[in-house]
Amino acid sequence: PCIVAVHNLRQYSLGRKRIVLERKSSEPDFSHLDRIDLIGGNGRWRQKRAEDEFARRAVEEEKRLREQQEAEEKRRQRKLEIKARKRRQQEEEERRREEERERQRMEQVRFEELKQIEQEKERMRKEQEEKEIQARQPKPCIVCSSSGKCIGCSGSGTNSTLFLAAMVDRYNNKGYGRRAQGCDGCYGFKQNMMAELKKGTGRCPNCDGWGKIRPDIDMTSPGGRTKRNSISQAATGFFSAVA
Repeated sequence: PCIVAVHNLRQYSLGRKRIVLERKSSEPDFSHLDRIDLIGGNGRWRQKRAEDEFARRAVEEEKRLREQQEAEEKRRQRKLEIKARKRRQQEEEERRREEERERQRMEQVRFEELKQIEQEKERMRKEQEEKEIQARQPKPCIVCSSSGKCIGCSGSGTNSTLFLAAMVDRYNNKGYGRRAQGCDGCYGFKQNMMAELKKGTGRCPNCDGWGKIRPDIDMTSPGGRTKRNSISQAATGFFSAVA
């Protein structure tokens, strides 16, 4: 059988269905007909076939044009869809960029607000410190108007006192008349006529002659704040407080 198949390979392949048998078209081919045949230049039979052929060609051309238009419409719709998708993507990207800009703007606004709050706190803290520093500074003495002198003796430490005698004669020499007395306003003593003169310091007893009053610091306060009534406290001179 192999030798027989070798001498007739085509028949063997057809029998084994290795190749497909070419089928002849049952319809005749009139594609070679042209305009001459359509107008009857080559006979009535060819004219009839040419009319059918040209009608078939017109149908096929119409079908081709319709398919071409449909393909063009599909391409146009595809382009529109791509363009719309790109536009939506661009709008989405623009929206995201706008949201990001708005977020950054709000963060900047919050940062500026926090910065202003911190600056205001710092300003108030410095003002408070400045007030505390100013409150700790010695205040002018309101008793002597910052002169530092005793107002009772104008800083001399003595005052003149007139002693009158019951009878004035040349034998009465016990020291009657105007005599200097110690100023008791600045820690002196009025010794009268017989005792030794005890002069005062001549300094204002409220400020010890410094002309200013040291504020009363409240040491129990966390910041060592000054008391509100420090000016109206008892006389506390600056030098005497330091001593």
